[in-house]
Amino acid sequence: MTAPHLSTGPATLDEIRDWISSRPGDKAVLATGCFDLLHAGHLCFLEQARALGDLLVVGVNSDQSVRDLKGPSRPIVGEHERATLVGALRCVDRVFLYDEPTADRQIHFLRPHIFATARASISAYPSEVASAADVAAHVHAIDRNTPYSTTRLVNTLRANL
Repeated sequence: MTAPHLSTGPATLDEIRDWISSRPGDKAVLATGCFDLLHAGHLCFLEQARALGDLLVVGVNSDQSVRDLKGPSRPIVGEHERATLVGALRCVDRVFLYDEPTADRQIHFLRPHIFATARASISAYPSEVASAADVAAHVHAIDRNTPYSTTRLVNTLRANL
């Protein structure tokens, strides 16, 4: 059985930069994450990020970068499926995959107006904050206001197997 064609999957950075450039009056927001086992906390984060501007672009960590960040047993869901799920959310306009543990290169390349990140990520990934400053992007920290966590969900599932 072959997988169905899904049109909401990842775009290239060149495609996204061209798309942003074609909308000069719109404020572009960039958010990033692993988005493994997509849950309501992810949706809440992305909806808050979308509310900050006119366009929401989301970078999804590749499988290798998730392994580097979370350990050898992650991700649970593969990169193309994660990107497709994130891209299918109504609040998301474009999605891309990236291999690095941080989105520094992507921030410099896309030059968003706003970089939306989880408050905990500001201290965990200070280079992204510096990269945003390099391109004059406002950094907006989003507080986790839901009890959802992929790591907690994975640990609960493993404990109950």
